[in-house]
Amino acid sequence: MNARLNRPLKVFFCVALLLALGGLLLMWILHTATTQRSGELKLEGLNGPVSVYYDAWGVPHIDAQTEHDAYLALGYVHAQDRLFQMDLLRRIGGGRLSELFGVESFATDRFFRTLGISRYARQYAERLEQQADSPHAQLIHAYQDGINQYIDHGGRPLEYRLLMTKPDYFSTEDIANTMGYMAYSFAEAFKTDALVDTIRGTLGERHYRDLVPSWPDQLPPVRSSGQPYIELLTPMLEQISQVEQTLPVGQFLGSNAWVVNAARSASGAPLFANDPHIGFAAPAVWYEAHLRTPDSEVYGHFLAGIPFPLLGQTRHHAWGLTMLMNDDVDFYRERVNPDDPEQVWAVDRWQKLNMHEEVIKIRGQEDRLIRTRSSRHGPIINDLPGSLEREPVSLFWSFLDPENDSASAFYGFTRATSLDEFQAAAALHSAPGLNLVYADVDDNIAMWAIGKLKRWPQSSNGFSLLNGGSGRDDFLGYQPFDTNPRIINPREGVIFSTNNPYPENNPRRKLPGYYAPTDRAQRLQELLNREEPFDLSDFKAFQLDDQRPLALSMIADAMPLLDPQQLPARLQTTGSEALALLAAWDGHYRRDSQAASIFQRWQDALSEALFADELGPRYSYFRNTFMAEKTLASLYWKPTSPWWDNREQPSLDGRQAAISHAWQNALQGLIKDLGSDPQQWQWSRLATLQHQHALAERLPFGEYLNSQPVAVDGGNETLNNMAFDRGTGYYQIKAGPSTRRLIDLSDLNSSLGINPLGQAGNPLDSHAQDQAEMFNEGRYRTQLFDWLSIRALPDHLVLQPD
Repeated sequence: MNARLNRPLKVFFCVALLLALGGLLLMWILHTATTQRSGELKLEGLNGPVSVYYDAWGVPHIDAQTEHDAYLALGYVHAQDRLFQMDLLRRIGGGRLSELFGVESFATDRFFRTLGISRYARQYAERLEQQADSPHAQLIHAYQDGINQYIDHGGRPLEYRLLMTKPDYFSTEDIANTMGYMAYSFAEAFKTDALVDTIRGTLGERHYRDLVPSWPDQLPPVRSSGQPYIELLTPMLEQISQVEQTLPVGQFLGSNAWVVNAARSASGAPLFANDPHIGFAAPAVWYEAHLRTPDSEVYGHFLAGIPFPLLGQTRHHAWGLTMLMNDDVDFYRERVNPDDPEQVWAVDRWQKLNMHEEVIKIRGQEDRLIRTRSSRHGPIINDLPGSLEREPVSLFWSFLDPENDSASAFYGFTRATSLDEFQAAAALHSAPGLNLVYADVDDNIAMWAIGKLKRWPQSSNGFSLLNGGSGRDDFLGYQPFDTNPRIINPREGVIFSTNNPYPENNPRRKLPGYYAPTDRAQRLQELLNREEPFDLSDFKAFQLDDQRPLALSMIADAMPLLDPQQLPARLQTTGSEALALLAAWDGHYRRDSQAASIFQRWQDALSEALFADELGPRYSYFRNTFMAEKTLASLYWKPTSPWWDNREQPSLDGRQAAISHAWQNALQGLIKDLGSDPQQWQWSRLATLQHQHALAERLPFGEYLNSQPVAVDGGNETLNNMAFDRGTGYYQIKAGPSTRRLIDLSDLNSSLGINPLGQAGNPLDSHAQDQAEMFNEGRYRTQLFDWLSIRALPDHLVLQPD
């Protein structure tokens, strides 16, 4: 009897003991991953003590006696909060994800190795070793020393515990690998050029001429290296599609920035605004930090693994970035020697391709050796499995220029004390192409196109395959920086950039590129075109604006064609109600708007009606490019285009039939997904934002590392840009404002900003998501610049020399 009674008790105590041990293990894991924000730590290599004050949002304010100490401290505290994110960014560009995630990442690693980023990174590290005495090289090493000391002596982030692994040390190559991934995600040509060439080869010149890869009034040139060569870039297109579905961090997709001078400002000093558009992820992309030494000070937004802020402000000036969208990528069709497949024609002789062997380490499996090739133009981009029989296509990419050292430019931005010094630093940037927007306390406002721009027109504006053997399309060098487009102190006192071209009246020549659709540029120009002076409350409203002028013009034109009586009887009542909502719409993508849902579904259906029958399976690659959005906006007003012909259903030929049929399809889809009452078709039911963690789909219960899905205002190409992919019934917001910054140069203590999630990378840290609700509701927080207030902060970490 007693034995029977004791058995359940034994089981109970065993279970309790296991739970207690599990709880202790969890507490230990959490404790070892915690960011230390107060107390004292010792770091090797410091010349003196460094004070790090953490504000209410977890932003470190670093006070040091030398720049070396400030950047060493930055490396340590940055790693405390974001080590796993740093690790991922360097691994993507360097083709080393398989070391963490195993064979599932092998195809991604092979693709990035094929791009040649890792070879460039090795060259970059060697070059910096030869410049070891340069200030930016010394600070890169100090920053990485701080990261590596955290790896040695700090806690281990939760992600490494879950993966049962640990990080390796950071080296100079890793900065180049991180920059390489950023440059790749800026380069729209990787997707666009392959599609343009395929369309030209399969559909012909009439369809080709109606494409708009560039700004809508800049159609691609009718310049060819011979007959279009179909399918040569298809392996790359397929690979990019697969890779981008599995990338563990967000991509860089666009941006807004604008400035006004003192005469246009209510405060009597320039006002500055910037919100770069980058893929949402957990943690958020930017890390804020404030560094001060006796001779320098900067409040910056830092990319994981890069020691200098890409966005920032000093007591003299503020700067921000948008994507230039220039064409810094060209693809060359190489002519192979029929007697030797390892030789290609080079103007007047056969030239041997270079062979590169690299080892990809794969977790849980043997290392794999891959072989890639390169021509005089650059890496062979279509050397992928199943494609070796194809004619090789080589990649020319400005980022791979051996002289590319953009870190020196970013460092220069922090040290400049005048517009001329800042411009001199801007000239050091090579790639990717950026718009650098600037304002200072001396009432200067400016914007420069920075990056090395190819000589035009010989090697620029190549929207399709170029001839690799003739020599007439060969790279002819770069323009001097002095000829890059720029705007400095314009008479109207306003400068803005929304990934649009420089104005036609700019004295520099027109720059070919893959510019964003016109929506944001049109709307921002309208908002900035007023006589009354601006203040930061105006700029807040502009950053949060969610109206699409294009949508209103399309709806106004389409209304007569959307007759409910032409719909099937079962749709007529719903169609009438939906049409009434559209007629009353103000064009805003607010979360409670039904008309935004209706327009978006109709526009998606219209895009499919225009392009899907001609493109077939390639439509899935095409529909989410800037080119698709711009071409649709252009063709909508061009009823004679051959794209309106329907190859699969001739009865639906023509613009009017396509518009009506798309309307019917949109209604049917909305009824299926949201019910038959249009009053219930709120945008919040279709579009949601969830910040995804890199391990969410790689570990059991990994989805708990994601943020909760929330409704947001904004849509594709509204100023409050909430970008999503087409082709699904529900829209998962994939990218948008990665930070919102507002600065009044009359009082830096009034600077405002917001992070989409929070500072901390540890999902269980109190600062991991403490800004998310504010961001979703369009609120801002102050960016502390006043050291009296900073020194009064309760969280004070002292770093002492060891």
